Amino acid sequence: MPPRKTASSSEVLQGVLEALPLGQKLWVRGVTRDLAPLLRQGDAVRVLRCGPGDISAGDIALVRQGTRLTAQVVVSTQPWMTTTLLGTGARPGGALLGRVVSLRRGRWLVPLPRPLSPALWVAQRGLATAWGQRRTRLIYRAVRDFFFSGWSKPLRRHLVGPLEVRLLRPVDLEVLLTFAGERLSVSPTFLRRQLGDRWGRDAQERRGAAVGALDTQGRLHGFAWMDSYREEGLPLDGVWVRSLVVAPQARRMGVATQLVGRLLTEAHRQGEPRVQADVDEDNDASLRTFEGLGFQRASAELTNQTNEAWDAAGSTKRLIVFQRDSAP
Repeated sequence: MPPRKTASSSEVLQGVLEALPLGQKLWVRGVTRDLAPLLRQGDAVRVLRCGPGDISAGDIALVRQGTRLTAQVVVSTQPWMTTTLLGTGARPGGALLGRVVSLRRGRWLVPLPRPLSPALWVAQRGLATAWGQRRTRLIYRAVRDFFFSGWSKPLRRHLVGPLEVRLLRPVDLEVLLTFAGERLSVSPTFLRRQLGDRWGRDAQERRGAAVGALDTQGRLHGFAWMDSYREEGLPLDGVWVRSLVVAPQARRMGVATQLVGRLLTEAHRQGEPRVQADVDEDNDASLRTFEGLGFQRASAELTNQTNEAWDAAGSTKRLIVFQRDSAP
């Protein structure tokens, strides 16, 4: 008998929205980051359920694209076209679920009244034009790196607050998907399956693991996971640390080191004698993290085998492979 398919909370939310009568409003979390920097991880949008006749260019629409919920700026209604706030590609299609009428960030509520739509449209065009210039992107990254460097660490530590690094459980799925939508290239379907079937089980049944750095409000500021590459269809043995990502506001605080250290502890508990990792050769921060935790560069044979496996899967970057014993 085939296993019964269980709807994800995202799919349930889509069903609720589609069943909501026109004119009704609903708060929604977990939309993708297409409105960045206006919309950030953990923010919520209030959606007015409406039809195509109630949407104009410049409005922010909530649309369903495949299994994703995304809030985007409406470019045109005939043909139906939306785009990100920074204009990184107009997207045709997508099922309209409603118009975003306000944003909530913590205690702050930001209304988006209809008369502001023309101003938002002009702002979006200006942002898209500016962001399309390579010089603008380079300046932005330089400013970002400056503000998230070591000098700002005390202020960022105060703003972020204490972080708990722990194993993630199925109850953490929504916050993980929100983080993944903003910062990871991993499929939500893969994360949902792994967290439910492998990473989030009781200790004796757990295989692999996912860890997160969560603040006191339950928001994720860092994430990493460990599992067999064979779960992804790659012919590589052993367990590997994957997707080590720390949000900019929490960098240079030792979060990455704590995440990998927690995975090493779990690997040892599961009886895995060795843990491996592959890192893009230009990712200096991750290279330093693994070297600081005692990882050694793997043999040329394993390094070549790993790169060949990823080349066959379509990767274009050269990887540095590390390994170390899981025992403390």
